[in-house]
Amino acid sequence: MGNNKRDFALPIIVALVLILLLFASQLLFPACKLFGDNNQSTFQQVLTLVNNKYVDSIDLEGMKSTNVEVLLNKLDPHSSYLNPAEVAASAELLKGHFEGIGVEFGLFRDTATITYVIPSGPGENAGLKLGDQLLSANGHLLYGKNISTDSIRSLVRGKRNSWVELTVHRNQQTVQIPVQRDLIPLPAISSFYLIEPQTGYIRLERFSASSYEEFMQALETLKKQGALHLVLDLRGNGGGLLTEAVDIADEFLDQDKLIVYTEGQKIGKQEFRARRPGQFEKGKIVLLIDEFSASASEVLAGAIQDWGRGKIIGQKSFGKGLVQEEYALATGAALRLTVARYYTPLGRCIQLPYQGNDTLKNNRYFINSCGDTLQEENGITPQIKTPNNNGSTILNSINLMHGLASINQFSFPFYLEHISSIDNKNSPLSLLTDTSLINAMWNQWVSVEKEARPALPNYSAQEKKFLSERILATIARYKWRDNGYFQILNTKDSTIRLALKTINNYGY
Repeated sequence: MGNNKRDFALPIIVALVLILLLFASQLLFPACKLFGDNNQSTFQQVLTLVNNKYVDSIDLEGMKSTNVEVLLNKLDPHSSYLNPAEVAASAELLKGHFEGIGVEFGLFRDTATITYVIPSGPGENAGLKLGDQLLSANGHLLYGKNISTDSIRSLVRGKRNSWVELTVHRNQQTVQIPVQRDLIPLPAISSFYLIEPQTGYIRLERFSASSYEEFMQALETLKKQGALHLVLDLRGNGGGLLTEAVDIADEFLDQDKLIVYTEGQKIGKQEFRARRPGQFEKGKIVLLIDEFSASASEVLAGAIQDWGRGKIIGQKSFGKGLVQEEYALATGAALRLTVARYYTPLGRCIQLPYQGNDTLKNNRYFINSCGDTLQEENGITPQIKTPNNNGSTILNSINLMHGLASINQFSFPFYLEHISSIDNKNSPLSLLTDTSLINAMWNQWVSVEKEARPALPNYSAQEKKFLSERILATIARYKWRDNGYFQILNTKDSTIRLALKTINNYGY
């Protein structure tokens, strides 16, 4: 009888112990949602994350009756709510690839026309060719006055290994071409080449998951070609993954040097240091930044500047010193929440003040190892400043405003007309010496523009030079991709010339 009572009581005791353990683990580890969040509204999920993770202490009383947008507006400029479509688009940029058919297209006379086919990609393997006009995808029209590049992209892209049936117009014929979608790389580096016999040039567009790997491949190629010094172009680079910026900085810095540290009220101080022998610890480095260089770009620039490892040239950077983490919500949306501030090796916070939150309470000054005086201020200030050309007279001219909007429409048809002679060129720079091609290009441009605008005024010499360079660079892109585009533009770029002069004249 006693054994029967024990046999009956034992499972109950075990069950009670397990329940107590589950509740105890929930209290100790609140991030582990053992019982799920299915009954929480989106706002409740966001409110919980803000309470547990946000960089600063914040009084949430009075916010509980508001919506997500109102709540986030009370925080900082970089904490944001992403709907499912925005989550997918952001993931593509950060992952460094997307799922599609491997072609680029432009809209010409309301029709999507293929301007580039990735070698060995799904589009080329299926038989798509340069100049093909896309008429439909799985029965959905891809042309017409109301069509947009975004709508075309959404119809053509899709899950990896899925199929899309394309209707294509080619050589006065309509062709059906089925294409199996696949992963398509989204390069973080748009251009790298030997800009001078001993100086390499790399333009990094973003810090995605592939940035460090691409950077190392470019750097190794340039070193094999004889590069001893480097111009790293971060203009327009709005940032991305902090870890990628740290890994790239590690290639320039030695001896366990601090690259950046982060700190918030809900998370402790975390240091990121150089941890391996770098591939470019000795050569001269110039970093180019502008007012659109932000976040991870500023981390890299700050580390180079604080250690006196190289020169920073350009305009003052954006001033984003906040670190975000992305949290998935039950609806498929996500919360991108600021969890910490980052600080340069010397301890500078470069975040712009927001909503009365004066991040920079004191005007502190620092001296780096080269003797440069660096101020804790909004953004990274280059040692060598260049003028901001955004408001220049040339860019505000009516001729250029119309011209810049028409370059793509003009350049691709011109490229197709002259494709045989252009394909025979051995480098983008060879286009600059082909006077007959340049003259034909400009005469045809003026003719097309006058047809569109009969009252077209004469172009000034400065306007002609500006537009010719950009038309030629756009044509070069069709054959040599962005590498060709930037090789053409960089020959006339005053900031690039200053960077090369700095490398040649400065000993640092």
